[in-house]
Amino acid sequence: MSDVTRTEQDLLCSLRKPARRETTDVDRFVGDRIRLYRSMIGMSQQKLAGSLGVTFQQLQKYERGENRIGAGRLLMVATALGVPITFLLDEEGFSQSQGNAALDELALRETARDAYSIGRAFSQISDPEIRRSITTLVQSLARQAEGASD
Repeated sequence: MSDVTRTEQDLLCSLRKPARRETTDVDRFVGDRIRLYRSMIGMSQQKLAGSLGVTFQQLQKYERGENRIGAGRLLMVATALGVPITFLLDEEGFSQSQGNAALDELALRETARDAYSIGRAFSQISDPEIRRSITTLVQSLARQAEGASD
């Protein structure tokens, strides 16, 4: 009888112990997406952290994937960045990043840097005709590149 009681006690103790929550590739992917969208709109870590009610050091940990982000806080991040929450959880982007992780991470960073630079420069063009022309050009180049890769 004491063996059964001891086993039950061990089980109860193991259930009470908080499980160690290790970060995963998903956490790092979501952090990269947060950093990407934050930098694309020119928002500082300090400003985003302030809108979330956390320190900028905590936001850095989220962006590096060192700390997990709960669903409620992730929704706050998406709202602060002005993007749908699905943009931060894009499965297709995540599955693509699983291939060659080092090359994909480098490509993502370079693409984010380029997109940020282009976006900042584009936002300074006040002439709507020029903006439409640039948009048409970029879309045309993207279609050509897509056709070449098929």
